[in-house]
Amino acid sequence: MTCVNVNVTAPPTVVKPAARGIVILTASVAALGGLLFGYDTSVISGAMLFLQTDFHLSDTQLEFAVGIALAGALVGSAFAGYSTDRWGRRFVLLGTGIGFAVFSVLSGMSVGLVSFSVARFFVGACIGVASLVTPLYLSEMSPATIRGALVSLNQLAITVGIGVAYFVDYSLAAHGSWRWMFMTAVFPAIVLVAGMILLPESPRWLARKGFRDRALAGFQRLGRGSGAETELREIERALLEGKEGFLSLFRPGLRMAVFVGVALAIFQQITGINTIIYYSPEILRLSGYPSAKAAILAAAVIGVVNILTTVASIVLVDWLGRRFLLLMSTAGMAITLGLIGWSFSRHAAGVIVFYEMIGYIVFFGIGLGPVVWLLMAEIYPTKIRGQAMSLATLSVWGANGLVAGTFLSLIHAFGPAGTFSIFAAVCVLAFFFSLKFVPETKGRTLEAIERNWHDIEKRTS
Repeated sequence: MTCVNVNVTAPPTVVKPAARGIVILTASVAALGGLLFGYDTSVISGAMLFLQTDFHLSDTQLEFAVGIALAGALVGSAFAGYSTDRWGRRFVLLGTGIGFAVFSVLSGMSVGLVSFSVARFFVGACIGVASLVTPLYLSEMSPATIRGALVSLNQLAITVGIGVAYFVDYSLAAHGSWRWMFMTAVFPAIVLVAGMILLPESPRWLARKGFRDRALAGFQRLGRGSGAETELREIERALLEGKEGFLSLFRPGLRMAVFVGVALAIFQQITGINTIIYYSPEILRLSGYPSAKAAILAAAVIGVVNILTTVASIVLVDWLGRRFLLLMSTAGMAITLGLIGWSFSRHAAGVIVFYEMIGYIVFFGIGLGPVVWLLMAEIYPTKIRGQAMSLATLSVWGANGLVAGTFLSLIHAFGPAGTFSIFAAVCVLAFFFSLKFVPETKGRTLEAIERNWHDIEKRTS
């Protein structure tokens, strides 16, 4: 089996240390889109019981109220690529922040199932847009030498948003204040909007639209110094090499990148992570955990571990490389999922399953979680990056919905042991796929990665 390597002829531009603060500040503000993504995805878990009581919902209506945000995310991710390519990364992120603020408040102010569902659909649309545009903007603003760490801030922000949602739900649950569970999202949304007003547009998008002087000034503001002109000329050369449009995604030299991005997006979602994030209390209850309260507390611990391992990934991704972390992650996930399945088959104590779930989260958080979003933002050419990421992100949400909607059915059909064994087998497939098809992009400029897809396709064909 051969692996795919990326060869680069020109070294990446080195950013002056004094300018790194500006780059990091830019990335931190933009990553608030990821935090809102994580928060608004998870906050419904603590509010659903209060919703069911206050709105007198049947179980079917409650499922609809919970799932409507996913439908919105599918729609949002479908249109995000076109929108960000036409109007710019910064403008779309700014509008997304406004959308988060408005529709989070409207979710909390809703008076019935219809008004709540409409508000949550548009929150979901904002989630879909943010899941694409945030890593895209971060990748285009970041220098190659620290791009992995800065783009991975998005995944860290998502995990922090999930954790914050859990704690907000817990703190407000005693008073039944489900409306404030949704409306508190307005505060990070306001910060995102204020920050995006001040932040610059992506120089790569400006170059693509022909605003050369503004693109050059943008690179200089981001600390490229004397290398700004060289980097801009490399982008302009890459822009001349290909055509735009959706059909260009499937022309020779690009279709391999599209294939790898979509496949990784699907693997990230069908290797069991949503079962752990969404259903961890139920899994622990099935394993014989002593009480529902203890299971919920254990689920919160899993969320904290997810945050900590994502921090570790940020430290390691530009040192060990994307491909190494991806291979280590999928191998470790396969082993821990296999152990979970074995524990259920042997009726092991619930605490053993808990520790195995912790191990799974460690391997996911250090590799497959952040690295897939990073690679999706790196591997596509500038001319089609928005549309290609839209296709990959749409795959994320489609696979997310498939797993979330079938997990309990799989449990009923195959039992916990069989279900987790299936996920372990999928992780094995993800490992061998990554070994054969995923290139190492550490330290490469986006344009260098783009040029080498042509050579990769020739070798693999």
